[in-house]
Amino acid sequence: MASRLESDIRAVKVGLVKGIEDSIAELALSVFSSVVLATPVDTGRARGNWQPSIGDPITSETGNTDKGGGTTIAKGNGLFARYEFGKKIFISNNVPYIQRLNEGHSQQAPAGFVQKAIIVGIRNLDRQGDIFS
Repeated sequence: MASRLESDIRAVKVGLVKGIEDSIAELALSVFSSVVLATPVDTGRARGNWQPSIGDPITSETGNTDKGGGTTIAKGNGLFARYEFGKKIFISNNVPYIQRLNEGHSQQAPAGFVQKAIIVGIRNLDRQGDIFS
C-alpha cells in the first residue's frame, strides 16, 4: 500500500503533466490559428491545407478549401485537445506553392508570413500571461 506522501507526489505529478499538456496544446492552437489566418487567400486552397498532426508530419494535401480559416482551425483545436506530453506537434502545408507564397509571391501577405505568424501566435498567448510568466 502506497504511503500518503507517495500518493500526494503522484497526484502532483499528474497535475503538473496535465498543466504542461494544456499549455502546449494552447500554444500550438495559438500558433496554428495565427498561421492559418495569415495565409493569403485566393481560392482558399492554401489556407485549407494547413494540417496539424501529433507524432509525425502529414505529407499529403487535404484537398480542402477554407477561405475563412474557421474549419481548418477547428480541426486543429480538436487535435490539440488530445495532445499528450512528450509527443511532437507538426504543422504542415503541402500545396506545391506554399513556399512561393511564403517567399512573398502574393500581394496579400509579406515574405516570411509563416515565421511572422508563429511569432504572433506566441506573443498573443504570452500577452494573456499564459506562458513565459
